[in-house]
Amino acid sequence: MSPPAGAEPSPLASRKPRLHRTSFGALALTAASSLRLLLQLALLPILARLVGPAEYGLVALAMPFILLANVLSDGGMGYALGRRAQASRELESTVFWLTAGLGAALALACCLAALPMGAILQQPRLPALIMALSPILFMNGLTAVSNGRIIREGRFAVFAVGDVISTILGAATALAAAMNGWGAWSLVAQQLVLWGAKLVWVTVNGRAEIGFHCRFEEARGLLAFGGSTIGAILADFVARNLDSLIVGGVLGVSALGYYAMAYQIVRAPDMLISGPLYLYIFTAVARAAGDPSGQSARVLAIAGLRLGAVALAPLFCGLALVADLAVALVLGPKWLGSVGALQFLAIAGFFFCMFSILSTTAMGLGRSRLQLGMSIILAIVCVLVVAVSVRFGLRAVAAALAAGIAGVWALYVVRLARDLTLPAPRLLAALAPAATATAVMAAVALATRMLLGQELALVVFGATVATAAISYGAVIFVFRGQLLQDARAFASAQSDGPPPAADAAPRLQGAA
Repeated sequence: MSPPAGAEPSPLASRKPRLHRTSFGALALTAASSLRLLLQLALLPILARLVGPAEYGLVALAMPFILLANVLSDGGMGYALGRRAQASRELESTVFWLTAGLGAALALACCLAALPMGAILQQPRLPALIMALSPILFMNGLTAVSNGRIIREGRFAVFAVGDVISTILGAATALAAAMNGWGAWSLVAQQLVLWGAKLVWVTVNGRAEIGFHCRFEEARGLLAFGGSTIGAILADFVARNLDSLIVGGVLGVSALGYYAMAYQIVRAPDMLISGPLYLYIFTAVARAAGDPSGQSARVLAIAGLRLGAVALAPLFCGLALVADLAVALVLGPKWLGSVGALQFLAIAGFFFCMFSILSTTAMGLGRSRLQLGMSIILAIVCVLVVAVSVRFGLRAVAAALAAGIAGVWALYVVRLARDLTLPAPRLLAALAPAATATAVMAAVALATRMLLGQELALVVFGATVATAAISYGAVIFVFRGQLLQDARAFASAQSDGPPPAADAAPRLQGAA
C-alpha cells in the first residue's frame, strides 16, 4: 500500500532493499567462489598432468608482466567510482575513455617489451606468450565504469554470476586445448576466454550509459584516490608476483613450475572467501566512515579482522597440515617437489589475506595513503627476503616469505590501530577465536596422522580433514556470541542505519 500523500518515506523501507541486496550479493559471491574452487580443484590435476612443470613454469614467468600492467589498466577508477554516492553520465563517460585508452596503451607497451624480456630471461618462447596475453589489459580497462557502478549499488551477485560463467568457459577452453597438445598455450587460451567473458558480462549488467564525452578535469578528483589505490595495488602486486620472477631466474622454469603450482593451490582458499569478504567489508566501512566519533569504524575494524581470521585460518592451516597427502593424491608424484613450498606458502597466504582485510578497511575509510605506504613496505620486504633466501631452495623461499609477511602484517595492525585511536592489543585480540581453534585443530590433525600412519593415503587424508574440521568447529562454537555480534555490526552498516553495534561503542571508546 502506498504511503499517504505528503508522508515521509520510511527509512527502514529504504534500508532493507540495500541490506538484502548487499547481503545476498555477498552470499552469492561466496557460493560462486565455492563453485570456482571446485572447478579449479577438478581441473588442476588434469592440467598438471597434461601440461607439466616446465610448460606451467613458462606461463608463470609470462603472467607477472601482464598482471603488473593489469594493475594499472583501470587507473584505480573502479573503486574510486564505487565510493561515490552519485556519478553523472559525463563523469562515467570520461572515466570509460580514459581507462580504455590506458588499457590499450599498456597492451601495446607489453608487446614492445616482450622481446627484450625474453632475451633478458633467456626464454625464446616467452615474448609470444606475453604478446598473446596483452589483450587482457585492454579488456580490463573497459570494465572500470561498470565495476564502479556494481560496487556502488552493492549488486555483488552480478560479480558472482560473471565469475562462474567466465571460470567455466575458461576451464573448458584450457581442457580442450591441453588435450590437443597445446601445452603452455592452453593456459594462455584459458586466460583470454576468462577475461573476455568477464568483460561481456560486466558490461551488459553494469548498465553504464557511455557517451562521446571526455574531459580530464572531471575525473581529477577520482584520480587522486585512484592514484593512491593504484600505487597500493602495484606494491601488492610486486609483493605477490616478483618472487616468481626471482625464483624462475635463479632456479629455472621447472622449479618455478613447482613454486607456481604451490602458489596457485594457496590462492584457492583466498578465492573461496576473501573476495566476497573484502567487498562486504569495503562497502560497510565506507558507509560507516561518516560517523564523526569514529566508533563505527573501530567496531567494524575489529569485527572484520575477527570474522576474516575465523573464516580463513582453518583453510590455510588445514592445507599446511595435509600438503604432502594432497599433492600426492591430486597432482601425482611428479609434483612432490612443490610440497615443501606449499606448507610454508599456506602460512604466507593466510597473512596475505589478513593484510588485505586491513587494506580493505583502510580503503573503506578513505585512508589510501596509509594503504599505499604499507603496501610499499610489504613489497620491499617480500622482494628482499626472497632475493636473500632463493639460493637455499624453494622451501627456504616460502619460509622466509611467510615470516616477512607476518611481520609486515603486525606493523600494519599497529599503524591502523593508531589511525583509529585504538590500542593495538585490542585489535590483535580479534585473532583470539581463530588462534585458539587453530591450535586445537592442528593438535587433533597431527594426532590423527600419527594414529593412522600406516593406512592408505586417501584414508589418512579423509580422516585428518574430518577430525580437523570437527575440532575447529567445536571451538568456534564457543565464540558464537561474539561472532554473531560482529555479523550484526556489518549488517547494520550495510543497511545505512545508525552506527553499527552502538552498544559496543562505549566499551571500545573506553579502551581507546
